Amino acid sequence: MRRADKLKHMQANAYGTYSEIVDEKEVVRISAHEPRCVIHFYHSNFKRCEIMDRHLTKLAPKYSATRFLRVFVETVPWLVQRLGIKVLPCVMSFVGGVTKDRLIGFEEIGNSDVFETAVLELRLSQSGVLQKAEDQLGALSYSIAPASGRNLRTRTVVDDDVFDLDD
Repeated sequence: MRRADKLKHMQANAYGTYSEIVDEKEVVRISAHEPRCVIHFYHSNFKRCEIMDRHLTKLAPKYSATRFLRVFVETVPWLVQRLGIKVLPCVMSFVGGVTKDRLIGFEEIGNSDVFETAVLELRLSQSGVLQKAEDQLGALSYSIAPASGRNLRTRTVVDDDVFDLDD
């Protein structure tokens, strides 16, 4: 896919946002066909699901080459049963249609309602699901204009940060 086509696809499919999907077949389609996606299975009556929502809302615009979705468990009963989801919140990472990680509750991120977004970011990055748009589209290049008689230099900027500790 060309760079412009990738950008169009990403914009048309709500990359860089944290959106809700209510159709079970659509959830299956997205998890199977998108290159990278994070799906939060939630229930509106769970406080910890609200906490997870806040953190994922912060991460979505930062990793605009990854789809971030939330799915209300009562609208996808077959999928909840098929995936064996019994504890909420449940955050699943998919890369190339394959499940790469499953975060159940808060046990693996400090087992507390108070944690930094960077802790979740690090956990998700370990599965390879987090990718910034410029990483997917290629490194950004820029030129430094010569100052009276100096040689022109071109540099490639590559963002090697997998996660940031700054929120």
